[in-house]
Amino acid sequence: MRIDLLSANNPRTPTTAPLRSMLGVGAIVEAIAVRDVTSGQLWLQFDNRRVPARLASGHSTGPLDGEHLKLRVLRETPVLALESVDETDADYRTEDALRRYLPRQASPTPLLANLGWLARNPDQVRSLPYKLQQTLANLWQTLPEMDDLHEPEKLNTALLRSGTFLESQLARTDAPVAQIVTQDFKAGLLALREQLRQFSLESDSTPARSPQPAGPMPNLHAPLSAMGVGPASLSLLDGVATQLAELQQQTDGTLARIHTNQLLNNEAAQQGLLALLIELPFRHEQRADLLRFKFEREARQQGDSECSWKVEVALDLGATGSLHIQVGLIDKRLNVQMRSESPALVNAINHSLETLKTALRAQGLNPERVVCLHGQPVDSADSRLKRLLDLHA
Repeated sequence: MRIDLLSANNPRTPTTAPLRSMLGVGAIVEAIAVRDVTSGQLWLQFDNRRVPARLASGHSTGPLDGEHLKLRVLRETPVLALESVDETDADYRTEDALRRYLPRQASPTPLLANLGWLARNPDQVRSLPYKLQQTLANLWQTLPEMDDLHEPEKLNTALLRSGTFLESQLARTDAPVAQIVTQDFKAGLLALREQLRQFSLESDSTPARSPQPAGPMPNLHAPLSAMGVGPASLSLLDGVATQLAELQQQTDGTLARIHTNQLLNNEAAQQGLLALLIELPFRHEQRADLLRFKFEREARQQGDSECSWKVEVALDLGATGSLHIQVGLIDKRLNVQMRSESPALVNAINHSLETLKTALRAQGLNPERVVCLHGQPVDSADSRLKRLLDLHA
């Protein structure tokens, strides 16, 4: 069923002009159908704003008076057109899931900082319930060692176990389920959440929790930003109950972020795009850090037989500064652009560029351009226009 709004495009209509900000193409909104008893005239009521409308197609009589509608905006001109949403539709399910997970997502780095702190302070772990000790130890072991990320096969395995691919790995008919569950980061988080919820139910009260940093929003249309791991919040908290409440909130936020990344990747796949956003936690010397990856296969031009890939990586190097890397690969021709806001890091990398080029050639690649520049990547105008999610609905 398609419905056209008759006056929402008129900027001089005081009751409908504010609707322009919420009725962008692709937005999903809720409205109530209002019918005039005598004439049968249809209005759509958005909150306390009523807009005259007409049935455009797809239904003989249109919505009934008082019927609640869920509508997607199809276009803004020449009239503002909306269509009824099928809640079984894949696009709707993705958008609905994003509405649930996006506000709850939080940066995984506070949880990683606490996991590292617990690994370095076994006495603190022993003060926690025994089952929780085991769950935390298992979760820590799901993080790959930094040295493993230097080898392609081990890096590929680490990416598969980052949590982003848990469900697809379990769906494989030959999948060793027990092995996947014990080695996957998301599976470890789910086990930890279950343990923490159990202890929360057994507790008489839930201590107040501190706000969790959201970090840079997951977004396939914007450059990656590095996410640094700060101090462990558990080291500042007294009492097991308070520490468990902190861990529970951080675990929930990290799981919601993984869900958000998965939904964005799935949405890209539904649109016929091969684009993946992956956040990979790893450990080094009993500390945890986070690598952010974005993989994209460029659209092949007509008549072009070569496959083009773009890979972005963002990493915080602590006191050294953050580093952003963008790699473009066409056949075996390679373009590498590195950026950092640290002048010392930029100078150090520039002094090693020839060594890097020699190493790339030894792998059979042709490095056409390899540079390191000062500053962070600039968001393009096109990506700024892309909305991650319309929250007006």
